[in-house]
Amino acid sequence: MKEKSLKDKRYDYILLIVTLLLVGTGIIALFSASVPYAHVRYGDGYFFVKHQLKWLAMGIFFLWLASKFNYQKYKNLSLPLLFFTLILLVCVFIPGIGEKMGGASRWISLGNISFQPSDIAKITLVVYLSFSLVRKKERVESFVNGFLPYFIIIGSVFFLITIEPDLSSALIVAIVSFILLYAGRAKISHLIYALFLISVPLYFSISEVGYRKSRILGFLYPEKEPYGISFQLRHLKISLGSGGLWGVGPGKGKEKLFYLPTPHTDSIFAVIGEEWGFIGTTFITALFFILAWRGFSIARKVPDGEGKLLSVGLTSLICVQAIINMGVATAILPTTGVPLPFISYGGSSLIVSLTAVGILLNISRRIYENAGSGDKNKDKIKRD
Repeated sequence: MKEKSLKDKRYDYILLIVTLLLVGTGIIALFSASVPYAHVRYGDGYFFVKHQLKWLAMGIFFLWLASKFNYQKYKNLSLPLLFFTLILLVCVFIPGIGEKMGGASRWISLGNISFQPSDIAKITLVVYLSFSLVRKKERVESFVNGFLPYFIIIGSVFFLITIEPDLSSALIVAIVSFILLYAGRAKISHLIYALFLISVPLYFSISEVGYRKSRILGFLYPEKEPYGISFQLRHLKISLGSGGLWGVGPGKGKEKLFYLPTPHTDSIFAVIGEEWGFIGTTFITALFFILAWRGFSIARKVPDGEGKLLSVGLTSLICVQAIINMGVATAILPTTGVPLPFISYGGSSLIVSLTAVGILLNISRRIYENAGSGDKNKDKIKRD
């Protein structure tokens, strides 16, 4: 009977349920946040919701596929996937392949489909580092043979994404990579050296680029130029503050009416705060906490090193983006373009997040299978 129960419980269903709740909440929130903007820009209030549902169908398929695909097989695929991602990151700058929007070369267009290679880079780099760090074992502690090659690889991905330009995605790549290197037992001194080396070009990339500098100044001096550099930050606060405990009601928010830039992507958490109130934002935050709990619980329980690092990396990838998005919405962090996983509009981001959950589900299956085989061995010993 016990064997049967383990066989039935093949995945971490709490993680799956939380993910589906986030996705479902995201569709409702996106519908409410995007209708006015979509109606004015495209003449169709349902424009973003219809596209998101198409991406969601594809994302659910990739989640199912990843949950069935044995994660150990990524061992031989991790390096080819990384090289393929680097090629895609270069392709965004090639006319006819890359698509330029708003002065940024972040997209690749294939017919009617556009996607951001930077989103793919986040997950492929996690997969590569997870298997490579386990394979190197104690050699990771060596700077020349261990840490330096990783720094070059991460730095290459970071550089290509930064010059798109997409500094926020580049920083997410760096943060998640450093978490994995730390979990993979890289020396803390090496990580500190790397932080110092990155901080210099990072400083110039912010101070020498007008809009990035304005965002930092708007964050540091929110009372300065309330209708200029502090406009977005000011209205994010107004949106969250006006929601109160229960919110003004779904669809009744005012700040999404062209006060908040991109209310359907980067500012969607503030829209939720205004319309659903403190209760709504707490519900969203709690779901991400549960997701983090399940992801790191999988990392703790899975028996092999690759599964542990993959779980840490994928969970961190989702949660770091959620923390940054919510941090910006609550004025804890400077404004930057990071979508809220599962909730903000965006096809490649949604598919990558759902694929990450699919891999986590497959890793959780290993835990239950391992537990089942352990019980079988115990029964055999008792019979003998």
